[in-house]
Amino acid sequence: MSACSAGPFAPANDVTAIKKDLEKLQGTNGLIRMPEAGDQERGDIYTTALYSDDLGSYLLAADEASKAVDEDVSGQDTTDLLTLWSALKLLKATGGTLSPALETKLADAAIPIKQPDVGAEIAALWFWIDVGRMHDWSGTARKPAVEEVNSRLEAVDVSSITNKPYLLWRLFDSYSALQKQKPVELQIALNDVDIKRLPADYESTLDFQAALETRVTLKNDLVVPNDAKDHLVKLLDSGQVDDDALIDSMLRSLELLDSHADAQRLVKDRIATRIDEQTGLVRSSSVTKGSVHGTYLAARLLDTNFPEIAKERTQEELTRVLATPDTDVLTQLKALVALKRSGSESWRDYGTIIEQGKAKIPTTVTSANLTEYIELMDVLVQADSTVQLRRLEPFDADPNTESSLSTALLALSNSMFFTNSEEVRSMFPAVQAQLPELILEPSGKGLNYFRALTAMTSASLSGLDSNDFEKAAQGLQKLKGCEEVPSLYRLEEDKASACSLSLSAAMIAVPGAYNLGESK
Repeated sequence: MSACSAGPFAPANDVTAIKKDLEKLQGTNGLIRMPEAGDQERGDIYTTALYSDDLGSYLLAADEASKAVDEDVSGQDTTDLLTLWSALKLLKATGGTLSPALETKLADAAIPIKQPDVGAEIAALWFWIDVGRMHDWSGTARKPAVEEVNSRLEAVDVSSITNKPYLLWRLFDSYSALQKQKPVELQIALNDVDIKRLPADYESTLDFQAALETRVTLKNDLVVPNDAKDHLVKLLDSGQVDDDALIDSMLRSLELLDSHADAQRLVKDRIATRIDEQTGLVRSSSVTKGSVHGTYLAARLLDTNFPEIAKERTQEELTRVLATPDTDVLTQLKALVALKRSGSESWRDYGTIIEQGKAKIPTTVTSANLTEYIELMDVLVQADSTVQLRRLEPFDADPNTESSLSTALLALSNSMFFTNSEEVRSMFPAVQAQLPELILEPSGKGLNYFRALTAMTSASLSGLDSNDFEKAAQGLQKLKGCEEVPSLYRLEEDKASACSLSLSAAMIAVPGAYNLGESK
């Protein structure tokens, strides 16, 4: 994607300024934080589901859980496996009810695509099986799928994971959930599991929990270091652990070590304080961590300059996300594109993720699924330039209705993603007639002001010319900068409001918004 040439109002040193600002937004995990206030403030169903066994009296009520799940999955054409798992786990823990929409999505849930890495394959199958365990997929309708999954479990070479207790345990648990005979070599490998080291990183934390799970389930002899409990408590009290999956794993280990009082106190101190009062959901612990989405946007914004801030830690974290199959496909695609733009060649090892993304492209694009299509194609075309575009079916748009106006502007802004792109640029004449007014001043127009700016170069019926573009660039500068990152744009005219990385990345399509120089 090429940045538009700069207008007379664009600063000459945008690339340098943006690079410095994005370095300030780099989180402890090497990824880029989103400066938008709401990005880190909302609770989410995955984090809440992750802790649902730990929360006890802090867990939200059944009706609240049902509402939260419905809001999360509503409006999605397809729902990824991790979201389905989170929804079911949360509803099961709270006693919430499944909506018809969720029932339909569960019925349509496909088996994960086979993963080339054995750890990724075991994880993908375990999540699918655990969804089935919670939703009772024992009926005859699911029998062929269960048989296929069982066949893939049997194809796992146990000898290749004998030194990985967590993978052994997940494989064992998968067989248990399906009520299938476990391979003899798996039983032998689990009986030989010991604690090689106390939790110190991602792998050792999960392996430690797996060793304890094995001890309880198989009642085998396991030597647990005397300082194991104190070690876990100190780690969690120190605040050094900022990954929710690891925090939950450590809490589970404390329970398995009969340290219930410590676990309950830590839930009160570390988890209950993160409950969103409006939704009852738990916020992610990653306030100081960057996100894949933020890193993807930074890569889009800096383009060929992105490798200058995407250091080894960034690439390692993106690779970890790519190797974690329970992450939704769109997030993995964004991680792949960011890794590609970072200069690392290892993105080529994850071609199956691109194929999974292609499988989600709808056959027909309408106003109802336009947003999901654009979000997916925006990433896919960067991962694979040969991806097949779809046709946009014409629809009416009322410029006086905010949602209708927004949808039309989204289509115009992304006309390049349709096989009938020329036709799209001439759609919505009533909306295009309002563009000269929409792009002049940001006051009171909200997100549609920014959408109008990104649509103006693709609206062939708008009558806009270079003078209009210059006036638009001048008006946009009123929204430039905030205290933390002065090179980015903010949604509100109030200079005290936070900047938005999402808006700023979108503005690269607006003439005069930036001077980014030659961009490939």
